[in-house]
Amino acid sequence: MNKVFDVVIIGGGPAGMMAGISAKKNWNNVCMVEKNSCLGKKMLLTGKGRCNLTTAKETAEIIDAFGKNGKFLYGALTRFSNIKLMSFFEKKGVKLKIERGQRVFPESNQATDILNCLENELKKKKVKIYFKSRVTKVVKEKNLFTVIINTKVILGKKVIIATGGKSYPITGSTGDGYRLAKSLGHKIIKPSPALVSLLVFNKDLNSLAGLSLKNVNLCFLTDDLVFAEGFGEMLFTHRGISGPIVLRLSEKVYEELSNKNKVIAEIDLKPRLDRITLKKRIYREIEQAPKKEYQSLLKTLLPRLLIPYAVDITKVDKHVKNHLLSKEQIETLIDFLKKFSFQINKTAPLKTAIVTKGGINIKDVDSKTMESKIVSNLFFAGEIIGLTGPTGGFNLQKAFSTGWVAGKFCS
Repeated sequence: MNKVFDVVIIGGGPAGMMAGISAKKNWNNVCMVEKNSCLGKKMLLTGKGRCNLTTAKETAEIIDAFGKNGKFLYGALTRFSNIKLMSFFEKKGVKLKIERGQRVFPESNQATDILNCLENELKKKKVKIYFKSRVTKVVKEKNLFTVIINTKVILGKKVIIATGGKSYPITGSTGDGYRLAKSLGHKIIKPSPALVSLLVFNKDLNSLAGLSLKNVNLCFLTDDLVFAEGFGEMLFTHRGISGPIVLRLSEKVYEELSNKNKVIAEIDLKPRLDRITLKKRIYREIEQAPKKEYQSLLKTLLPRLLIPYAVDITKVDKHVKNHLLSKEQIETLIDFLKKFSFQINKTAPLKTAIVTKGGINIKDVDSKTMESKIVSNLFFAGEIIGLTGPTGGFNLQKAFSTGWVAGKFCS
């Protein structure tokens, strides 16, 4: 006869691990089913391997970062806040640090420290883990779930689905949770990329690969109307653009492109200077070095990697002397500095996105417990819940908080 577990957790990422830790008590049996041979495979990639596990911002700011539906997280963040999460790790010997933008990392800069801490806690609590076990089907009959994995069958009184989204499939996030939830009666919001790079089919622009721009203003337009805008840091790649502000705005760009709209990116390289102030600065540079070449003037205004592109776009001979520049040429340069524009052709594929948008509709989940409103004793946690935040630790905090709450209300 198959053993009956009090709680079966499907998925061993941050949400699933935290759910296992909070669900396990001395009197209950908890198991976790993980398709990989190890836990937290995707988490190890976060923060470029350093694990940006949360943000040090206030709860209200975290909720606001998730947009108009962010209030869904109020219950989870109240019960297991970022402060409680940080305290959880520090009490277990993992020292943390706060960096620019209120991003929180382990002091060691090693994501493995976070993973090891969670694994040790699961081991202490004696949570049973089935590795290399892909769940093919979940069926509920009366008050018991039948979870079919490979050739085995597991029975559970309660089930938590914490399988992540569809991004980075090599880590195991292949959308299994959507399939399982759908088979149990849930409707799935179509998965799409969030926090993803943007593709530009322009060889000249692609030649800027490796160029990082800081403190710039980036906006996206359709029909000359701005629909998304942000300030900060961005990066040019061999295929397009990426970096914090690009990732943050990519979701809106995806929506516009999905509607077959032409999307133009426009960068203000000197956002702190209006056109008049910028013009005065350029004339001052010319007065100080009238016999130097145009390319030397550009060195005072632009990063080195951008200078050849600027020469090409402004159509000014790089060897022309500064004092010979015409008013029209200076105006053209100012136009480039204030409105460096190009077309966005596509978003990068969903499999490359940091986070998946879509999944379980939050209207079908109790925000206080993470329990399904459609199937009793079925819970959700982490990325599978259809609510995404920006970069900076917000999405991992969501995973930890919803996982902790789901586990707590299962036990």
